[in-house]
Amino acid sequence: MKRIMIWSGVALLLIATGIIVARADGSGRRGWGRWGGRHHGPLGYVAHELNLSNAQKSQVKSMWKAERPTVASLLRELASEGKEMVSVTAQGSFDDGKVQAIAARQGATIAKLLVEKERLKSKIYTTVLNPEQRTKADELQMKWHSGLDHVAARIESGGE
Repeated sequence: MKRIMIWSGVALLLIATGIIVARADGSGRRGWGRWGGRHHGPLGYVAHELNLSNAQKSQVKSMWKAERPTVASLLRELASEGKEMVSVTAQGSFDDGKVQAIAARQGATIAKLLVEKERLKSKIYTTVLNPEQRTKADELQMKWHSGLDHVAARIESGGE
């Protein structure tokens, strides 16, 4: 049961990320679709922290545009699996076999999304960033994981 809750949480996080990306690309005002101003979204923050040039931002944007159809397809798949899970567990019903099967498919879809994320991240790291930016990117990633560790510790201790 704990495993299902974890996968469901990861699935929700990925769906939320997909929605944010989709809305940002469509809005043209905020989010990942814009690079300037006050660090719009996570990508704007990272671009600012790494001090990406306009040419580098353009390269990353092109890479993301190429990757977007694959990510969108996987997010649709994950959303469909989520709806299936909701229908299988509607009104408190629970069939362990059905839930396990759907959770396994969700896990596989999430794994595909994570592989795509790492593929894009690697491509950006090796082809766009200069050595100084790579060092800063490594520091940001360590900071992110340290923050996740801190959140996990607070959850374990029952803190808010």
